[in-house]
Amino acid sequence: MHDTLAAQETLGIDASEKMLQKARQFEGNGLRFEQGKIEENPGDGEFDVIFSNAALQWLTEHEALFEKLRGKLKPGGQLAVQIPTMDNEPVHKIAVETAKEFSQELGGYVRRLEVLSPETYAKLLYKLGFVKQEVKLQIYGHVLPSREAIVEWYRGTLLTAYESQLDVQTYERFVKRYQQKLFKLLEDERPFFFPYKRILMWGHI
Repeated sequence: MHDTLAAQETLGIDASEKMLQKARQFEGNGLRFEQGKIEENPGDGEFDVIFSNAALQWLTEHEALFEKLRGKLKPGGQLAVQIPTMDNEPVHKIAVETAKEFSQELGGYVRRLEVLSPETYAKLLYKLGFVKQEVKLQIYGHVLPSREAIVEWYRGTLLTAYESQLDVQTYERFVKRYQQKLFKLLEDERPFFFPYKRILMWGHI
């Protein structure tokens, strides 16, 4: 993106130092990376473009969040965001059910996402002064080796929150139970076709 837009300066942020270590090998020619949180990153009225790919779904209170992002844009700035919206699908619902079964071990913790509907984001962008916008729901079809690959996929995303709350042995029991419950709803097909919903949105102020 930095090269395609011929940007003079691009700042990438991430809360994970491990991810930043990988990213920093690409620094230079106006591209740099810093540790920080999306909702807290300074720079009010500073940016021409704010871009986020599969990150905002982990944050809450999206109306307030998008207002903050809007405030970081210069006049004429653009916002481009991609957000997975799978919270009503079995892969997410079963995680919530499993968390409730492990309520004692998790101290009652349940990871819940607060992704809004596409039409709500469209209204929100209008309310925030985006004079042009595009918001759409896109279904991406992923062909995976098997349904087991879905569990491995979510080990690296949604389930990491539970991993951080549990010891190694308990977490493995959690994942095993999650898989047992999920496989009751997913056909044992090889390869496995996994439809994945994402909201794509763009706005120009």
